[in-house]
Amino acid sequence: MSLWVKGCGFVILALSLTVAAQAAAVHFKQLLPFVDVKIPGWELDDKPTGSTIKHEKHQMSEVKASFHAGDKRLEIVIMDFWGQAIPFLSAMPQVEMESSHERLKTTQVQGFKALETFRPQEKEAELSISVADRFWVKLDSEGVDGTEAVHAAAKVLDLKKLAELAK
Repeated sequence: MSLWVKGCGFVILALSLTVAAQAAAVHFKQLLPFVDVKIPGWELDDKPTGSTIKHEKHQMSEVKASFHAGDKRLEIVIMDFWGQAIPFLSAMPQVEMESSHERLKTTQVQGFKALETFRPQEKEAELSISVADRFWVKLDSEGVDGTEAVHAAAKVLDLKKLAELAK
């Protein structure tokens, strides 16, 4: 489940690269507790990891944790793109789309705008959440029959506390 390969990750990264930095990214050590969570029915694979990258005036932080439940896999990633807003989800209108290969729709998670995607043939689900128009929280699951796993995992995340770091 590569963050950059699946879904809209590349588009968001490309958009963020075109905007000048506005503030310092939150250091990954402050973000780690948000992915170091207990999810009922899932086991943490290893200790959550993270990094903060600084290049000239630009900074980006990322943290992630991987879980499993039998053959099912789940990954939670939180990114702070140079301390700036991510226009992708906040500007997206209500959308629902269904094709032979996937279903996607906008939704709300703990009051934050989100995009839910499910690919039944691949048994993959994604949930991308824009927290305070700054943090990108992405939950990916494999080996699942719907989006329930990513929504259940999102419920245990303290997104309101994460939003406080955006100030």
